Amino acid sequence: MVRSSRDFGREHLRSVGRRLRLLREARRWSLKRLAGESGVSIAAIQKIETGESNPSLLTVLAITEILGESVDRLVAASRRANQLSHVVRGASPERPLGSIALPALHHPRIKSRLIALAARSSLDDIPKDGALFAYVLDGSVQLRFADGTVEQLGTGDSIHVKDELPVAWNNPLARRSLTLCIADRRADPLAF
Repeated sequence: MVRSSRDFGREHLRSVGRRLRLLREARRWSLKRLAGESGVSIAAIQKIETGESNPSLLTVLAITEILGESVDRLVAASRRANQLSHVVRGASPERPLGSIALPALHHPRIKSRLIALAARSSLDDIPKDGALFAYVLDGSVQLRFADGTVEQLGTGDSIHVKDELPVAWNNPLARRSLTLCIADRRADPLAF
C-alpha cells in the first residue's frame, strides 16, 4: 500500500502525544490527576504522550475534553509535524552563572539572539529571519502560528521551523524564560 504524505502516521501520533503532554504540563497536572479526571489509565496516557500507542477516538475525546483542547485543533497541530523539523525534549546542561560568548553563531548568514522574556509577557520584536531554530534554556515559551496552532516548549525543548514562522511569542509562566534563537539568513541577499 502506498501512503500519501497526508496520511496520519507515526510522527503525527508523536505530535499528538507531545501536544497532550504540553497541555497537561501547562495546567501543572500530574499523570495521576489527568488519569483521575479523564478516566484513562496512567499507563495509557504515558503511551499516548510518548507516541507509542494509537488511541481510540473516545480516549482522545476523554483527554482533550478535560484539557480544554478541541480534537480538530489537536489534529491540525499534529498535521503540522511535517513542517516542524524536530522537537527535542531534554535537560539543559548545568552551566555556571554568567554569560558565554557564542561567536560562531553570529555569522552574516546566521543570526542568533538570546531572548529573555519576563514573567507572563510577550515578545514585541518577533524574529522574522528565514528558517528558525529555538532552544529553551530555562522556563517556557508558547509560539503561536498564523493558523492558530500553538506550540508550547519547556526547558530543554527545541523546535526547528522551516516555513511558517511564529506570529507571537509568549511566556506563560510566573518566572522569566530564556530561549536561544538561531535564524537562517541565507535567503536574505543583504546577509552576504
